[in-house]
Amino acid sequence: MLITAGALVVLSSCQQGPQPSSWGFRLEGGAVTVAAPLCPSETVVGAETYISVDGEGDGDGFTRLWRASDPRSSEAVAGVFFVNTGKSFGTIEKPLSVTQPKKFYVAVRYAGDAEFSRSGYVDLARVKSAELTDDEFLTYEGKVMTREEINAQRTCPKT
Repeated sequence: MLITAGALVVLSSCQQGPQPSSWGFRLEGGAVTVAAPLCPSETVVGAETYISVDGEGDGDGFTRLWRASDPRSSEAVAGVFFVNTGKSFGTIEKPLSVTQPKKFYVAVRYAGDAEFSRSGYVDLARVKSAELTDDEFLTYEGKVMTREEINAQRTCPKT
């Protein structure tokens, strides 16, 4: 069995055109924090983490590691949340039952949308070595971005 890793975050889509690939990641108190790109009208209702498993998994080549819903804070609703813990979500539908992988995907689901979009994968070694200020996140590509810059990637409808 070949296991590869990445980070998948589940969100609903209000944007037109291609999805941005730059999601932000950082460590806070040993937990991975995700900053998912959002339009002002979007809210996050759940999150999941996965690993890619060649020829196996949940029918799509991915094995779900953790799944949660019911955001506990306005920050989580706005797309900034902890993964693989109960810190950001009130309902843990699937607790993390394995050691935190060094690389994994994160998925977020937006309110009113059943579709998921995927980010680049979280590489914990890369995230751990990043020197970031309070509002900075590291993308999979190694770029440091603020929360505002992450959201600005979205093409959102005018309201």
